[in-house]
Amino acid sequence: MKKIIILFCISVLFVVNFSSCKKLIASVFGGTDVAVPAFQLTIPAIPIVPPGEISIGSYSFYFNLDSTVRANTAGAFGANSVNSIKLKQVIFSLTNADSSNNLANFVSARVTLQSNTNNTPVQVFDIDFPDSSSSGYTYIPTNSPELVSYLKGTTITYNIYGQMRRITTKPLELVVTVTVRAD
Repeated sequence: MKKIIILFCISVLFVVNFSSCKKLIASVFGGTDVAVPAFQLTIPAIPIVPPGEISIGSYSFYFNLDSTVRANTAGAFGANSVNSIKLKQVIFSLTNADSSNNLANFVSARVTLQSNTNNTPVQVFDIDFPDSSSSGYTYIPTNSPELVSYLKGTTITYNIYGQMRRITTKPLELVVTVTVRAD
């Protein structure tokens, strides 16, 4: 009889603590960091410094959130278990930088995102580069927009903008690595 009462109490506590499936999934899932496929971009030589921001390009890629979450959770969870996706980190790397052509040539970079499930552009980040010679820069946002409605789509389109500080004399090969946090 004592065992039945203990089992009953444990069952009641379990039901009270996890009164909904979402709470149960959230407590078990706990979130994961997801590396978005790195993208490479060639920034052409820019022989003048325009007075404002310029468009560097618009790019689209295929993304399957469900497969990504399943791969990062050994198949235990899928896209429906994800309630939030926010930018965690962006790493910029110029693979052919030199002392005259590097990230210091740029004042800023800005990226907007949209997808086939949400075509209203959202500004993912807007950063300022330091005016010191560097081939790499890591950006960790303090306040990231909610991206889940965008990344539940399969066609992701991002637009890249930049503002020049100095001219570049050669094309620059940029690799951008993005990590998002899925909860």
